Amino acid sequence: MSSSKFFNSSFIIRFSNGGGAVRFLVFGAGAIGSVFGGFLRRAGHDVTLVGRHDHMAVIAERGLRISGIWGDHQITGLPTHESIAEVAGERFDAVFLSVKSYDTETAMTQLVEVPLAGEPPVVSLQNGLGNVETIARFVGAKRTIGGRVIFGVVVDEPGHCRVTVYAEEVMLGTIEPDASLSGIIESLAKIISAAGIPTLPTDRIHAYLWGKILYNCSLNPTATLLETHYGELIEHEETREILRRVVREVYAVAAARQVEMLVPTAEAYDKVLVGRLVPATYDHHPSMLQDIRAGRRTEIDALNGMIVRYGRECGIATPANDLLTFLIRTLERSRRNREDRGSD
Repeated sequence: MSSSKFFNSSFIIRFSNGGGAVRFLVFGAGAIGSVFGGFLRRAGHDVTLVGRHDHMAVIAERGLRISGIWGDHQITGLPTHESIAEVAGERFDAVFLSVKSYDTETAMTQLVEVPLAGEPPVVSLQNGLGNVETIARFVGAKRTIGGRVIFGVVVDEPGHCRVTVYAEEVMLGTIEPDASLSGIIESLAKIISAAGIPTLPTDRIHAYLWGKILYNCSLNPTATLLETHYGELIEHEETREILRRVVREVYAVAAARQVEMLVPTAEAYDKVLVGRLVPATYDHHPSMLQDIRAGRRTEIDALNGMIVRYGRECGIATPANDLLTFLIRTLERSRRNREDRGSD
């Protein structure tokens, strides 16, 4: 049974006829995934979360608290699980995948081994490049939806997520031209927007994903290495130059791969970054810094590391991205080594 047929008969018709609860599965319900799941549940939809034990246990006992710039909400009625196997055979209208980029392969392997009823589409809400391609390898392009998310969330404690910054709408789009998916994506965007998370459909999702790569590759490792917030990076010429060099390299790699960018040139993007995007997220500390401080693996390989990889494949030099990748990997290893020594 095709995913588009299933969606046309259950998802689009129910929504266009005045609504009704839609069933969502959030796989990897950490910071971003919990906010999507919580707001959709608050809007009356049927949402199931799969995530880490501590976070899931608190939500199961007391509910999910979402605070920050979008208000303070206590959301109950969220079924929680620690393994995708616990929802085997259940029917969902859509799966939101919000695991870390380095876990995408493992997560999709588990998802197809379950499997779920109805062959729902999988929506990537992740950072980095390569996620949608990995998802499509497992479920096909017709069940793969890319999502560009550019608002910030931190988990203050298990069961409590705080929305810290918002730059632009979530963008949803199919990774390959497919008219049968346009209605799905439009309906999904309306549902998420109605729940309180501004969302739009697009037929240029790759351009938006590469736009976020520009944002993440320039800001995340630089702010992490300097242990500061995004705003600090545009206040000094030295850090501004680091951002510019990273952006120029990303544009060179994108051109070699024939990727159409939202902003036509690196120089024009620098003005957007400094004039609009960073001011909108001025006080935000990157999740990469949070990962380093917690001794966790970062997503550097799906960000600057992927630009380095693509650059080598295309014969494009990427020294700034190369150096940032090496430095973040060194920080990861150094933090792990200190923790290992401390546990002896």
